[in-house]
Amino acid sequence: MIDIHSHIIPAVDDGCKDEAMALAMLRKAAASGTRAIFATSHVLSAGEHPSWEKLQAGVEWLRSACRDNDIDLQIYSGAEVFMDWELLDELAVNGSYCLNGEAFGKQAVTYMLVELPMHFLPQYADDFWYELRLKGVVPILAHPERYPELMAHTERLLKWRKEGLLLQCNAGSFAGRFGESAQRAAKLLLKNHLVDFIGSDAHRAVGRDTDMREGVQVIRELAGEAECRRICEENPQRVVAGERIEVEEILEIVREKKKGFWSRLFG
Repeated sequence: MIDIHSHIIPAVDDGCKDEAMALAMLRKAAASGTRAIFATSHVLSAGEHPSWEKLQAGVEWLRSACRDNDIDLQIYSGAEVFMDWELLDELAVNGSYCLNGEAFGKQAVTYMLVELPMHFLPQYADDFWYELRLKGVVPILAHPERYPELMAHTERLLKWRKEGLLLQCNAGSFAGRFGESAQRAAKLLLKNHLVDFIGSDAHRAVGRDTDMREGVQVIRELAGEAECRRICEENPQRVVAGERIEVEEILEIVREKKKGFWSRLFG
């Protein structure tokens, strides 16, 4: 498995607190079958976030920690960028805040993980995606299943999908760790072939951690081994390699019909 979303760099955001916790998170990731992990610290607003250089230094520390402690885990750079219009000028400057940003300019395609405000959709969202694409960046939306407004207006999501937006769901959402609503939404997206990646979105060594196995097992049971492999291995490996990911255009999200009383009774 490849974890495309985590907060494992110590003491830069609301995730990993210190080096001891980082080591515990790295060990848990490797022990649970993750072979590579992107360090995607929060980049929340212009002028109030860690510099790209600081995040790269954090990634180098994580790599050294893995080598020094015999942890079999590849570490890749990145960030979870908040959709703030004022941040645009700072993004994708020589790879800044891109996934595997060190390879910027050497590969055909560059990707960036972006999160929305939790309870509303910015009016400039369409333009934000457009500006990222002008920079040569393919955007990946972080945990769409956790945005109630977006899941209530999935026509907006399908429009973005048609324009090339990719989607990353949290492994914990499939396992119910973010509540029933997020779990239902994650399964709905999976059923409609709208999940391209998963991530732990880990913030701690215990609880919201780097062990993705429970969520991955749900994906495997619902979608099959080939689809699970595409989401958990093949697509993230294409991000690392800088290869384009082709997506199926979805015209409509098919929802399960609610069963009536007699269907529930005798079904």
